[in-house]
Amino acid sequence: MDLLNPPRLDKKSVKKFFNRAAKRYDKSAILQEEVLDRLLQRLHYIRHHPATILDIGCGTGKGIRGLQKTYSRARLIGTDIAWEMLQQSRDNYKFWSKKRLVNADMEQLPFADQSFDLLFSSLALQWSNDLAATFRELARIAKPGAMLLFSSFGPGTLRELGASWQALDPHPHVHRFVDMHDVGDAMLAAGFAQPVVDAEIIRMEYAEFRPLLDDLKNIGASNAEVGRRRGLMTPGQFNRLEQSYRDHGYDKGKFVASYEVVYGHAWLGRHVRPGRAV
Repeated sequence: MDLLNPPRLDKKSVKKFFNRAAKRYDKSAILQEEVLDRLLQRLHYIRHHPATILDIGCGTGKGIRGLQKTYSRARLIGTDIAWEMLQQSRDNYKFWSKKRLVNADMEQLPFADQSFDLLFSSLALQWSNDLAATFRELARIAKPGAMLLFSSFGPGTLRELGASWQALDPHPHVHRFVDMHDVGDAMLAAGFAQPVVDAEIIRMEYAEFRPLLDDLKNIGASNAEVGRRRGLMTPGQFNRLEQSYRDHGYDKGKFVASYEVVYGHAWLGRHVRPGRAV
């Protein structure tokens, strides 16, 4: 399957999962916070002075807070598909005069052409149902000379969980992620120039199996593939999955969850005038 094109994800379920997880998200989002910090650090090495910034998939607002510290004079807008995540952001960081929160899907954003100098997104683009169209939409709302900076997940993410489920049944139980080379190609096709993409593997380790699954649920990272198997996991299924995980993701007394984190940035050429994504 071409992962750059739909159908792939059940967006209604994506929205439901993140709305449900909003209040407990920050307690389990240890990896997400670490990746956000690493992405924000990259801004310190890039000469760019944006007046308008969009945080795509802003979640509970930690990225907005970090961006505001780096660019104190910029006008910031955060957008997220999950309304409850935006509510949590308001509760966490109040409502700043320079910040706005917009409930929207990244694949069709309610902003005018050429609106932003910086497009920022940490671990949200993997929830796009059509990444090529999403990049075209981001190019549409970017000003000429704007920068796109993001992190996402690559196909090595949760490989242990995927292999463990695959040994039990053929249904997709783990989100399928886009290879970083395809991400770079999609940026170029959308009109972004000088794309730079790199990746690293981050391992999370758990003494017990249940907390690993609980963390995924608590951050809203439940499987939303269209062809997924529906229904709650039974105790018997849980026990079989744990045993299978010991064969595929158990190392030195720990249950391991690997994440392939993809980082990318690019610039919108001054000659590019993209139209609305269709």
